[in-house]
Amino acid sequence: MTKPKGFEVFYLATGKVVHTARGADIRTLCNKPINGVRHCGTPYVTCTPCVRLVAAMAADEKQEAAPNARRRKAELEITVENQNTREKAHMTANDAITAEVKANVERVRSHIADGADADAVAELVMVTEGLLKDLKGTGSVKLRSTLRGELTDALKVMGPEAADAEEPAGDVEKPGSTPLFEGTIITPEMEALVAKGAEAALEGISLGVKMREIGKTVFQIMLAMRKESEYKELPDLNAGAKATRDRAKMIYNRVSDALAVDDVDRADALDELKRSVQNKRSDVLVEYLRGLDVDKEAGLEEVTRYYPEAAAAYLKAKEKETEENPASLTEAVYELYAARDIELPRKGRTEIERERRAAAKELEGGKADESKLTPEARLENYFTTIQGELDKAEKNAAKLNGTQKRKVRNRLKALAARAQELSEQI
Repeated sequence: MTKPKGFEVFYLATGKVVHTARGADIRTLCNKPINGVRHCGTPYVTCTPCVRLVAAMAADEKQEAAPNARRRKAELEITVENQNTREKAHMTANDAITAEVKANVERVRSHIADGADADAVAELVMVTEGLLKDLKGTGSVKLRSTLRGELTDALKVMGPEAADAEEPAGDVEKPGSTPLFEGTIITPEMEALVAKGAEAALEGISLGVKMREIGKTVFQIMLAMRKESEYKELPDLNAGAKATRDRAKMIYNRVSDALAVDDVDRADALDELKRSVQNKRSDVLVEYLRGLDVDKEAGLEEVTRYYPEAAAAYLKAKEKETEENPASLTEAVYELYAARDIELPRKGRTEIERERRAAAKELEGGKADESKLTPEARLENYFTTIQGELDKAEKNAAKLNGTQKRKVRNRLKALAARAQELSEQI
């Protein structure tokens, strides 16, 4: 954002972001002591607290000059003045933030082209991520996604060719910086979740906690990470984006780095952890989605934060709800994702297995008591039953129409994936 009238812009002696203050001030607008400054040659302020205060000052000036100033669609109008031409432009807060983000994206490109170190780029990324979070109101989700995509594209050149030859390709990370993984943005909040996930896994492994419990805890943290990631302009609950999966892998990488290379038992525990997380992920996700309807007040707050379109649909449905057909936050989220061709799981793995066992038991009817059979004999019975049911499915599939066939194909693909998963575990 452009500096206010009567203010100067500068770098602090040890900083890499642009602050602002009046000429006689001893502290910056964001209240940092001015112990020394460096010329920056730009009228733009990049310090996030300073930018917010400048915007507030501009809003106050506009209200004094125009008593009828008002908020339009939750977006505050402000006035920005070009310090060179003295031309004034009226824009919303989102417009001002968008302009600043685009300017930062260009600065990122310039920094990389000039060979700036990763810390300087990382700090600018952190500032830009802070601005993106300030976008509010109608269309802000799509706008944030578009702008973050531009930032990610600008960072892609920091891949293997930009990394030091002696360091792992695609991993540019220094102590205290925001890690950059071939264009993947890791915010401070995401970094905290990664650290929390690795810590929980390592603590569970060290204490000998049952792996299924560790897997559930770790995936709950991964789910929090997915909610902060985006895919098709929505929180990436299914990890459809590569960047989302890369962030999750960071947890495993940190656990692996912390384990002794020659400690076979603990290394095996890492493999067990991965399987346990995989087994628990649908359980945890389904539990989370169903939980939105358990506490409507907390659920609405959660949906409003992460799925505003679903919240609006829920509130509209609530106006027409009946006792027989109540409005559902859970269903509103499912429908939102379905509209983007994203299928969220309706049942967790444990629930599906429980139903499968009950169905198999019912089909077996008067057959021999399973408890008296060997594990090999039980498996043989299971495979015989599955094969028989698949044969029946094949005969009935010919009678289905196009839409029904697509649903069946999806179910069969899910079964095939489950079979592959099981074969890898044996």
